Amino acid sequence: MTVSAASPREDDAVTLVTADAEAGIRNLAEDSVDCLVTSPPYWRLRDYAPDTWTGGRPGCRHRPASLRDAGAGRWRCRDCGARREHPQIGLEPTADDYIETLRAMFAAARRVLTPRATVWLNLGDSYSTNSDGYWCGAPGQAGQPHYRPRADVPHKNLLGMPWRLAFALQDDGWILRSAIVWHKPHATPTPISDRLATRHEMLFLFVTQPDYYFDLDAIRQPYSGDRALSRRAHHGGTKPNTARGTWPRTPADGQRGRNPGNVWTIPPDRTGAGHPAPSPVEIPRRCIAAGCPPGGHVLDPFSGGGTTGVAARALGRRFTGIDTNAAYHDLAFRRINAAGPDAGGPQ
Repeated sequence: MTVSAASPREDDAVTLVTADAEAGIRNLAEDSVDCLVTSPPYWRLRDYAPDTWTGGRPGCRHRPASLRDAGAGRWRCRDCGARREHPQIGLEPTADDYIETLRAMFAAARRVLTPRATVWLNLGDSYSTNSDGYWCGAPGQAGQPHYRPRADVPHKNLLGMPWRLAFALQDDGWILRSAIVWHKPHATPTPISDRLATRHEMLFLFVTQPDYYFDLDAIRQPYSGDRALSRRAHHGGTKPNTARGTWPRTPADGQRGRNPGNVWTIPPDRTGAGHPAPSPVEIPRRCIAAGCPPGGHVLDPFSGGGTTGVAARALGRRFTGIDTNAAYHDLAFRRINAAGPDAGGPQ
């Protein structure tokens, strides 16, 4: 779907565009985005787009067990021969195709970013097997035995998709500044018994040049109790691994709190907000608070239920969201309007 002048839903601070990510980005102004925060569809894990069937027999239910993968996000119904046109990011036939799709999207995004913009990318991993309970074997279904994604590695391999993409973006000239582990306490239980349960996802911080906007003070965490006293003593300037002499350098430094580090313990979203993979608001809130100047413009090219927009508006930033599914924009507008500015912390 392409963007037209009538397609955006917007007010003075929020614009939601129904389009695929690249098409939506192409219609944004150059150097107009201060911060990109997004979580693309993970490879072969979920199906987000509505069905479109062509041909076949009217009234056929197109049972999931009858579907045959025809490649490139297309499926055929064995019962009636109908073809399901379903191209979308995340349903590419191979892992390499998926990486190339996202590389192209980020290449398009580079044009609309300001020179000092930050890019925050959350991505989960996938397995090369249909028996691991970790990917979407058929549209809307899990573990269908007839389907085999092509990952070009032996059966049951963890694919390392986040790092594959990170290295590909480095090859394209992006600067990888941080690799953040999102630790997910109370994650959904898994029935798998021959490997350890996955309790984390990756969040990467990319920039286009060494000089970029970053406000560490906006996401510092408070010191507490005796540990704070011990930590301050450790930074007194006499320890072997003290980096820059006496700390705190000014009285205010001791009051601002500590660097939150690159392991963020944040519970998953369990609100059932109307999207199959909602992100907790705290993730984009931290990214935007640190990586977007006050009053700046935040973009999410896979906006879904609008979680990034909720965080952006709560922090007083403008927001543009792009998604192929217009129904998610209805949900996003309701959530963003409910949050509003001044709901999430300092501007």
